[in-house]
Amino acid sequence: MSKHKRRLIPIVDRSFQFKYTGLIVVVAGIVSLVLGYFLLDAYTEMNSMIDISDAIGAELNAADAQRVFRLVVGMLLLEVIALGVLGLLVTHRVAGPVFVLHRYFSELAEGRYPTVRGLRKGDEFKDTFTLFVAAIDTLKTRDDKEAKVLQDLIDRGGLDDDQKAAVQALLDDKQARVQA
Repeated sequence: MSKHKRRLIPIVDRSFQFKYTGLIVVVAGIVSLVLGYFLLDAYTEMNSMIDISDAIGAELNAADAQRVFRLVVGMLLLEVIALGVLGLLVTHRVAGPVFVLHRYFSELAEGRYPTVRGLRKGDEFKDTFTLFVAAIDTLKTRDDKEAKVLQDLIDRGGLDDDQKAAVQALLDDKQARVQA
């Protein structure tokens, strides 16, 4: 699968996304159940106030109660599904940038500068990401300046072979990081 192919379900960090989406779904489910209970209770109380004495009226009343119950349960399920999908989408907009920053920090920890790409439209933490990119640029600029100083030191001469080799190794390391 291509690394740029869009996922059908936007899951980057399973534990984070499922944890918070599950929390949203559970809270919405509990609230909906409580409200649904009160709605059904009010419906049955209203029907008990209306005196239906004949058998046909009682049968219609039972059919109405079933329709209301199915409607409440159906709406509850739709709400929970909608909030679950919305929860995954919203957490994806948070987990995606955190995932990207984690990967870039891993590259930095390995001694390489990451090739930075911008965040997607709608992603969160844009200010943090902009600050991170500025920090990378500052570090690259510093390494570039230090590499020029080291190159100047080598070009001026006056170093013995061991010193020149050590400075050259340091210079090569800095240039490799800046150009990578």
